[in-house]
Amino acid sequence: MRVLLALDESTQAMDEAVRIARDTGGSLTALFVLDATWSDYIGHDWLSGSNSRGGYIEYAGEEDLKEAEAIPKLLLARADGLDVNVKTVAGRVRDEIIKEAQAGEYSVLVMAHPFKRGLAVVRDTAKDILGKLPCSLYLVKPSTQ
Repeated sequence: MRVLLALDESTQAMDEAVRIARDTGGSLTALFVLDATWSDYIGHDWLSGSNSRGGYIEYAGEEDLKEAEAIPKLLLARADGLDVNVKTVAGRVRDEIIKEAQAGEYSVLVMAHPFKRGLAVVRDTAKDILGKLPCSLYLVKPSTQ
């Protein structure tokens, strides 16, 4: 079974993707998307002050880069020796997930619900991609601890 994990901070989704790949003797690919839509979200209102807008976009980008480094490391530590292919791309989160799902011929996409990657939590990524996937979708609810 080919498993695609949409990476966010959810360790429950990571653990489920690892479990499925192990139990089926399959492969695991993890996709981390650098959200490239912050400027669309903030808007282009030049009256609001370009320094503030530019500063925030720069801050959001730096935070994304930190997560792009930290979250895959967390997954690899939890995978405990399972071979994991980690991909990092930039773009609109839901579009990049769909693009990878279509290109990789995966059996299942595993993702947290709610999925929190850039602005994706605001846009409800799972609802947006449900009818566009060529594979099954497994939503993992976070624990209630």
